Amino acid sequence: MWVTSAANGRLYAIDPKTWSIQREFVPPAAALGITFTGSDFRLVLAPTIEEPDLERDHRYVYTFSPDAGFAECFICPDNSGSFLAYANGTLYLSQAWDKKLIELDKRGGAAREVQLERRPVGMTIVGGAFCLATVDDEWVDGRFDRLGINDDAPSMQALRSFPFKPRSVVFDGEQFWTADRNNDAIVSFAL
Repeated sequence: MWVTSAANGRLYAIDPKTWSIQREFVPPAAALGITFTGSDFRLVLAPTIEEPDLERDHRYVYTFSPDAGFAECFICPDNSGSFLAYANGTLYLSQAWDKKLIELDKRGGAAREVQLERRPVGMTIVGGAFCLATVDDEWVDGRFDRLGINDDAPSMQALRSFPFKPRSVVFDGEQFWTADRNNDAIVSFAL
């Protein structure tokens, strides 16, 4: 399992059976969201700044492989983005502040945008649908939602609530995982 740390901006390979760190990587900026493309990883990297300083908060998508390291791909649309998902050759970016999901073209431009009512704070794709951790405008009221990749926001379906502030989502083929932000914990759940 690959995870990024909001506490120190690093990337870790973790054995999910023992929870031991197998490898640690220090990216050129703080690592946020990560997704696997089938051959390598894509990460959103952000400068370490005091929030909110939108003049200096320029986020980039980087490629990563354990052997080759990190390489810049492109700047995020509107300099904003936190989490990534990948399916069928297409990379998707979430923007929590702007409440958007963005389908990216090969150069990192916005090919399609879906405006949401809630802030997406984590996403993965399972069975042709976004599986999203979302929060309300106050960054609380955590929820797990589903939205078809080609659907618009009104068709988003709430699947469950979280009793904590979730960040990120991953599916390992059997269960989902998210982070409990306030308690520095990784939580698994099934539907």
